[in-house]
Amino acid sequence: MAILRKLKDISRKNRLDLIFLLTFMSVIGFSGHRQAIREIVGSIGIVVVISSVIFLPQRALDICNFFIFQYQDRKLKKIAGIFTLSSWISFSLGYMILPFGFFITGRLFLLAFILLTIIASILTFYDLEQSGNIHIRKGRLVLWFLLPIFFIFTNSLASSYFTQISALDISSVPYTEFAWKFVFSIMTLTLLLQPISYGIFITQTDKTQGYQSATLLALLLSATFMMVAIPHWSSNILASVLDHATRFEWRDEVMCGTLKIKRNDEHYFGFNSDKYTVYFSNSDYWGFYELKCVRDQYNNDTFRLFPVYIKTRRPWFNH
Repeated sequence: MAILRKLKDISRKNRLDLIFLLTFMSVIGFSGHRQAIREIVGSIGIVVVISSVIFLPQRALDICNFFIFQYQDRKLKKIAGIFTLSSWISFSLGYMILPFGFFITGRLFLLAFILLTIIASILTFYDLEQSGNIHIRKGRLVLWFLLPIFFIFTNSLASSYFTQISALDISSVPYTEFAWKFVFSIMTLTLLLQPISYGIFITQTDKTQGYQSATLLALLLSATFMMVAIPHWSSNILASVLDHATRFEWRDEVMCGTLKIKRNDEHYFGFNSDKYTVYFSNSDYWGFYELKCVRDQYNNDTFRLFPVYIKTRRPWFNH
């Protein structure tokens, strides 16, 4: 009976928290059902959440105090708490909006959740280090030691992958090389963030308090999102990098003898040559061709295209 009374007291004190938890579990649980059912559950969820905040304002203030107002003596903690609270609000709004079919808005909220969590995590780790957390200090030293090795490996891997899909030495296109390797390294590092954040969460949760624990949980959740999203969207991300880099660095027209070649969805690498590397990109596909000029003595010049790599471009936000 003592246990039941304790559970009753906890549930009475944290009614708003339980309402939030059950509401979001319901919204997520019905995400795989028909659109009409998702809309009904989402509408009920929004009404329940707004009503709960109105009728339980003291607990809402306690939550804000948990993240922000209890740190009047430490401005850094207060700022980090604001970012953490904002990230969780973005996460909640994202999942409340998605059932209505507003995929762009919902995913933008989830993207805001990830970005705000990263900022909050940086501030939190800095605050923990300044507070004398020896594990964070050791982790920072290991990170500075391993990052150069990691980027050397990923740069080599990026160069090899680019050569495979384009049949072109990436060092021949310096700006494309910089953009490609930078984004490729960030994507690879993001995939490693999930196990790292999990290790931090299970080892540091008992050493944190207040908003710091919420930040570690948000970091683990956002890292999991990114681990799932990066493989799914990697092709689109790399294509977007190449769209920008080739538009800036490559040529938008070439000559095969007397024949001028120019297409809106293509960019060319080479000059006054019998062979060009062609990058093409449109709403459906992206990839590389090899273009070979065929000339004759009567100026009836033509060309042939040989596909090197063709990839389907996924729609970003339509489902």
